[in-house]
Amino acid sequence: MLLLDDEAHDLFTKIEEGFDPFSLPPGEAREMVLGLISEGIILSKVDYPKPQKLSPKSLCLIVSHACNMACTYCSLSKATIEGKLMSPETAIKAMKWLIDNAPGTKVDVDFFGGEPTLAWKTVKAVVDFSKEYSKTKSKTVRFSMSTNALGLTDEMLDYCDENYISLILSLDGPKAENDRCRVLKDGRPSFDTVLPNIMKVAQRRQRGWYVRGTYSKETINFSDSVIALHKMGINNLAFEPVVSNDPKVAFSEKDIPAIREEYEKLARYYVECKKTDMPIKFYHFEMDLENGPCARKSAGGCGAGAEYLAVSPDEKIWPCHQFDTEEGFCLGTLDNPPTQAIYDEYTIKNHLTEKRECPDCWASYLCSGGCIASNKLQEGDVLLPYKMGCLIQKIRLEAALWVYSELRE
Repeated sequence: MLLLDDEAHDLFTKIEEGFDPFSLPPGEAREMVLGLISEGIILSKVDYPKPQKLSPKSLCLIVSHACNMACTYCSLSKATIEGKLMSPETAIKAMKWLIDNAPGTKVDVDFFGGEPTLAWKTVKAVVDFSKEYSKTKSKTVRFSMSTNALGLTDEMLDYCDENYISLILSLDGPKAENDRCRVLKDGRPSFDTVLPNIMKVAQRRQRGWYVRGTYSKETINFSDSVIALHKMGINNLAFEPVVSNDPKVAFSEKDIPAIREEYEKLARYYVECKKTDMPIKFYHFEMDLENGPCARKSAGGCGAGAEYLAVSPDEKIWPCHQFDTEEGFCLGTLDNPPTQAIYDEYTIKNHLTEKRECPDCWASYLCSGGCIASNKLQEGDVLLPYKMGCLIQKIRLEAALWVYSELRE
């Protein structure tokens, strides 16, 4: 990270807008800029990753096309209409394929839905199989489960603890904010039913879990939600903006000033907590500029369709869970898995240089080009960055960089 005075800031802004740094007159500013360029700190070019063998490293097992809730903003509601569960046999088949083909010694698997606890028999079968089979291949499997926590029992929690399954728990804030969108099948609010299960996890675990919330136009005061949950004893948090075409919940550019204010308020609270040794983790502020991914890795994007894949109950393989049921994006099946050509295609699609508007953006190597699924949903093209997502991401990154600077002092 570079700390700039006003003169240097103005100069870098001009360079970002297309000014040729080599046309600078002789002097201190020219020497500084050309020195940073020669060291590869600014304006460095990052090539495509070298061609490599098809190498899935992470898998989203969509073990359930059923859900016990009816959240109004759900992006996968189309997939959950059928209510189908993945069989243990299909899930084990997917795990065997992943372990056999993963290039390294570690693979990551997330149980997803719908609601994965509805397919608990399948979840257990996968974990029990993988613990033994991975040993024969000298590999380690790390598991996580994304759940609404509605049906999370003590027996399930015991099993998750015994097998080191990380938990991502959905909650959108205190009662009023959560129950605006997160409702049960019969339309009743979910907060009072779900919260006791989430608090059990908070009391049992120091790590290996976090609460993930979604905020929308209707709950734009999300900093209050985060702070309220933190004061309830939920120390590990992440909140994401909704991605939707529904005008009731979707954001517009008119909302940007309010969103900026919310992140700035949350950043101040976060720094105050850290400086007074009050335990808190807010995923989007946990920035490590010293030990983060290299530029080459960051330029490679999220890895959807290449290093990261999703498998649905019907054995179809997708670039990620958000493409599930999207016509034209099925990459293959467990019996006919993706080819090297498909892997190469998505390796290129994920790369920053393929995404319009990304190469010249100051935030590109911090966001890695954003989400190709959101690009498709909102802009109709995986290579065209989702405009509102970019604006919000930049605000979030600016807040995170301020936090990083404050906590280094």
